Amino acid sequence: MLIRLPYDVLLGIAHLLGARDVVRLCSTCRALHDLMDDRTMWHEALSRLLLLFPQPQLAQRLARLTAEELKEQVLLSAQLDRLWHGTDVRPRLIQSFHCHGNVEHVNLVAGGRWFVVVLYDGSLQLHQLGAPSPAVTLPHSLTEGESVFYLSSRQSLTDDHEDLIILQMGVRYNQCNIYVYRVALTGPSPTFVLLGRIAVSGSVWCCASGGGYLVYGLESGGGDMVLHVCPVGADESEGRASRRLSLNIGPWSADEDFSISILSESLLMLAYHGGLAVYAIPSFVSDETEVHLVRPVWSRRCDIGSGIYRISPFSWDPHRRPIVIAGTRALHVLRVNTNTGTDVQYREIPYPLGSGVELGYVGLGAVGLRRAIWDSTERRNGSLHVHFRTYSLPRSILDLSDDDPDFGGGELGMYGRLGSFTVTLNPEEHLVNVCLEEGSGRVCLLLHNIMTGARRISVIDVI
Repeated sequence: MLIRLPYDVLLGIAHLLGARDVVRLCSTCRALHDLMDDRTMWHEALSRLLLLFPQPQLAQRLARLTAEELKEQVLLSAQLDRLWHGTDVRPRLIQSFHCHGNVEHVNLVAGGRWFVVVLYDGSLQLHQLGAPSPAVTLPHSLTEGESVFYLSSRQSLTDDHEDLIILQMGVRYNQCNIYVYRVALTGPSPTFVLLGRIAVSGSVWCCASGGGYLVYGLESGGGDMVLHVCPVGADESEGRASRRLSLNIGPWSADEDFSISILSESLLMLAYHGGLAVYAIPSFVSDETEVHLVRPVWSRRCDIGSGIYRISPFSWDPHRRPIVIAGTRALHVLRVNTNTGTDVQYREIPYPLGSGVELGYVGLGAVGLRRAIWDSTERRNGSLHVHFRTYSLPRSILDLSDDDPDFGGGELGMYGRLGSFTVTLNPEEHLVNVCLEEGSGRVCLLLHNIMTGARRISVIDVI
């Protein structure tokens, strides 16, 4: 019988099984139940998951986690993979936090245990979930004559998958300051680490950071769009771009928004309403002032729609992790050979819908490494309910082997799996932004009351 096998043999068998199979095995009898408390088994299972889907804050605590904490993380991951695409799911927990009306943006970080709040004056706050006050507040001191005309922010990831916050702040007419901060939560105390600050003359359309670069788009004055590439980090001078590359990509419509993703040291990508384009980044030359006229090394016309707001944040290593964009009609998946820049593997994967079924409205949302979410309520018309689509990304783009014990074939289909859930809001509340922290399955909403001007943060444990 199985229970007569030596313990190390039983443990070796358990290492070959997925999390749910281990639980089933250990629940068959009291003798096998001791396996559930074996730390090495859960440590190996969680290490496998972190290798596929990195979470730096969790990885750095790995050696200190107890067997029960390791098991909890592994089982949560398995549960999310199985239930994220459930239909009409009732969220397990919804927490609400009333906030000031000058809150502009909210991002979940660090496994969903913390969130970053961006205020209209450019100040940053770091809150631990459930704490009565922020753990860190970082104000921005404006000089005489400066005031905030507009503010936008974007969340990105470092090479080590740590959270980045990029602030784009208009402080004078025709002047914009761009700040890049790393959210540091693994040291003795939480803090924001400034990686770079650049002052720009002109109105910046869009910016992104990755791999030690900051890239922003600036209209040339003659109707062309120019992308400026600047190194950021400890070796660069704060407050000025000591080195900068300028890439003129040609005429650009004033009505055409776009999003930038930095693919590698030599490639960047633009996603816009009508398609995708990959551009080569030339080598840096000291004190270069020339503007390079460039053309895409690869491009594709496709219906991205407003999908520039639903693009996977990690793009520094696309050979391992594809760029994923949730479009209005299909999923767009891009892999780029960073050695050649022209070897682009592109797939358009239709959403898994039945015959004659339409996807419907695709609004604000977020895309991670294996899960996505978006608002599917086109018009509320006074309704108390907001509907969200959940999407487990297709198995075929996750680099999973067919016999991977942690991901059963029935959980993730060839085209992925769609689900849904609904939350109840006040009739006067409108959605400002949506954030997904996929490791915990938490969703964060920033809501604005159009009658009172008040804002509210809602953190949802979907599963």
